[in-house]
Amino acid sequence: MRRISLYNLINGMASSAYSPYISFIGALLGLSGYTLGIVSTAGTFFTNMAQYFSSATKSDARRLVLEGNIIKGLGLVLMAFFMNYHLLYTALVATVMAGSGISSMGLSLLSEYYSRGSRSFLLSRMAFYSSLGSLPVIVAGGLYMATNVELAKYIFVVSAVASTLSTAIVFDLPYDERPRERSLRLSVKGLEKFLAFNFIYMIAWSFAWPLFPLAQVHVFGMTTEQVAIINVIATTSTVVVQRFIGGFIARRMKTSMFIGRLTNTFFALAYAISPNVYGIYASQLLAGLANSINNVAYFSYLVDKAEDKRAAIGTYSVVMGLGAIIGGELGGWTFEALYASDGYSCLRSLMLYVAIARAAAASLFLLL
Repeated sequence: MRRISLYNLINGMASSAYSPYISFIGALLGLSGYTLGIVSTAGTFFTNMAQYFSSATKSDARRLVLEGNIIKGLGLVLMAFFMNYHLLYTALVATVMAGSGISSMGLSLLSEYYSRGSRSFLLSRMAFYSSLGSLPVIVAGGLYMATNVELAKYIFVVSAVASTLSTAIVFDLPYDERPRERSLRLSVKGLEKFLAFNFIYMIAWSFAWPLFPLAQVHVFGMTTEQVAIINVIATTSTVVVQRFIGGFIARRMKTSMFIGRLTNTFFALAYAISPNVYGIYASQLLAGLANSINNVAYFSYLVDKAEDKRAAIGTYSVVMGLGAIIGGELGGWTFEALYASDGYSCLRSLMLYVAIARAAAASLFLLL
């Protein structure tokens, strides 16, 4: 697991330089609500759909890492040249996230293979080091772009090089499980409730994703420096909690999944009622609990319950991806409809309704 953890650390650092700012940059560039719906959910929809389709290929885990990182690297390089073209920016974000999905599918298979016997503890430790490494990069990226968002193009190129070269860390790892030949049928046996509850929750969760960058720009008047502070608080909180959460998840799996989903309620609530950016900062103190559980609990539950783990990971990816794009586009289009009459003030009301919907959907996990 050491080499997998090192690879995860380097890739986490590379993606942390740009991924927290993708939607914010889009809002600054003037993307519409429904286009932001695509950009803000790309990290889930295109990533997860790519995971699903790659799960049905004959490429083994190491080759998936290589193929995904090459696609992601090319997309990031092209983003450096075309970030001011709205449609191209959106398409290239989708390409980068699809590449990330392919490589993360390979990483998931490697992680599952090497974490057998002590899954929750090992995955929590790996996520801990990844979060720890991301902290300085998030700060550096936010400060670097604070004066001019156009500087993001250089971050894209550096991240592309780092992600591609990191493949060498895991490419020669021993891995003797060959992928089974299978169709693209969904595999839900024994996971029906789990998948249905996650689909419902994802719609409620992602509804707010295009609203967050719009509120950051047009309600709170944030800069990339302030967005960096939000992410630093969230990541620091994750680092503090992640190291110790593995044992609790192992003992209280269903309760953990409920708490992880419920905690996301407070982020939307902060955007609804905070008088200024400091309320948003305060809400991020809870991010450690949500992120720590999200990094471990749902993946552990999925692979522990599934017979065909590769198929289960791919199916979960489709369910979450479809939920994300549906919720994100509903959020974007709803904003566009209300903006005509209410302007940007509608964002606070929408966030309040999202918080209520998230809390209701989170309660479903108590029924597993």
